[in-house]
Amino acid sequence: MKKLFLLAGISLSACLYSQQNILFDRAGQYFDFIELSFKMENKPNSKFHLIKFDTITATGKKDNVLIDNHDAENIYRKANILVRYEVSKEQMKSVNAVGIIKYFNPSKDQNSYFVLGKVKEVKKDVNLIDKNVLAKSPKLYFGIVSVESASNIFKEFINYKMNKGEKVDFNNYDLIIARTDDKKREIIPVIPTMNDELDYGYNNITLKDPKTGIIYKFYKLRQSMTAEERGNIPLELFIENEESVQKVPFDFKNFQVKQ
Repeated sequence: MKKLFLLAGISLSACLYSQQNILFDRAGQYFDFIELSFKMENKPNSKFHLIKFDTITATGKKDNVLIDNHDAENIYRKANILVRYEVSKEQMKSVNAVGIIKYFNPSKDQNSYFVLGKVKEVKKDVNLIDKNVLAKSPKLYFGIVSVESASNIFKEFINYKMNKGEKVDFNNYDLIIARTDDKKREIIPVIPTMNDELDYGYNNITLKDPKTGIIYKFYKLRQSMTAEERGNIPLELFIENEESVQKVPFDFKNFQVKQ
């Protein structure tokens, strides 16, 4: 497997580059997309060792830039990370990829890992971000949302669906959260009982309050959760900061695309 050795001559910013190696895991062309997969060498498969793309540019024949089809969500993951591109008119035999991967090590010591407790123990409809974090990033917001509050905020959405003959009942969701990130700090809710996966739930919906810009996410975690089970959902929070994130550059040439 071809390894990446860190690019020389890259100027360091306040967030230092990591001395880690990135591996180009695989490249494959399928019916209607091209998928590239990357991973970090010798990285533990743990929620405390996460990677995602900061930037990536892929090119094919004659250095034509590939177009991201946005089918693979760019989120922090414990293992390999993916990006998918539209299929070009000509069959692609090899691909180049250059960019930066963010390596996130959340920890209590670095003020980037917080245990909120069980849902029933946490206040609803308030900002749960630690005051020390808000002192540096006052625009951050994370909260657990009550059904009553969500129904009031999204009255127009509910009425719109009703006019189309579709019923919306937020009581059907097991967990509702609200969040606002900023450019430097991403907020990541974690449910330890979901195998520490960061992409959990099914039939989830995401809505944005046009008045505040706050993003609301409605989760279905499993079928037929009781009110008691919903109240016992444990919640943790990861919040990016410069001390916990390292940036790893990569540059691969002529990597073979499997058909």
